[in-house]
Amino acid sequence: RVLVWSGWLRISHASIGLAVLLLLLTGWLIAESPSLAASALDLHYLASSFLIFGLVVRIVLMFAGMEHERLSGLFPAGSELNAMAKTLRFYISLGKSPMPGWYAHNSLWKPVYFVIYLALVVLVISGAVMPDVSLILGFYVPSVHIFWAWIMFWFALLHIASVLLHDYRNQTTDISAMVNGYRLFLIENTRGGSGSEDLIQHITIDSLKKNR
Repeated sequence: RVLVWSGWLRISHASIGLAVLLLLLTGWLIAESPSLAASALDLHYLASSFLIFGLVVRIVLMFAGMEHERLSGLFPAGSELNAMAKTLRFYISLGKSPMPGWYAHNSLWKPVYFVIYLALVVLVISGAVMPDVSLILGFYVPSVHIFWAWIMFWFALLHIASVLLHDYRNQTTDISAMVNGYRLFLIENTRGGSGSEDLIQHITIDSLKKNR
């Protein structure tokens, strides 16, 4: 049982996640329910403040957080290509194929997370300027905002589904890890013998990171 995610990372994740869900809901109400648009707009701006807070914290952690919380941790290494392929097969088979382990970020999702953070920044900027500016560099701001909002909708849907699949099929602790910060790692005993001393393994955090 290893502490992987810091308290600030978990606060950031909760702020961003809850804010995105509320922003998607209120954004849909603003567009589709004129009678609720005014109230929904107020909640939309309130949720955006939580999103900005979470993003600011996450950006700070990209430069001052734990090693795997930093910006470099969002780019998979060449040695992770095989793990990315195995993870993709796991998803395609709906959890029937074995899934490789990982220490912090799932290697397949690393570049996706980076793109999503950029998308959130675009959504914040476009949402802030939209009441006063309609065109930026030839792009119609409301259309840009709506396009990336749909990207966030599908990402949120796939992200939630994949995490549930991880915990159900692969004995991971992704859900609880984002609550208490700890992940559980299954360590196989490779020593022979029947004595109790043979069931003890001494491992290090570095060895967990390297092997997963």
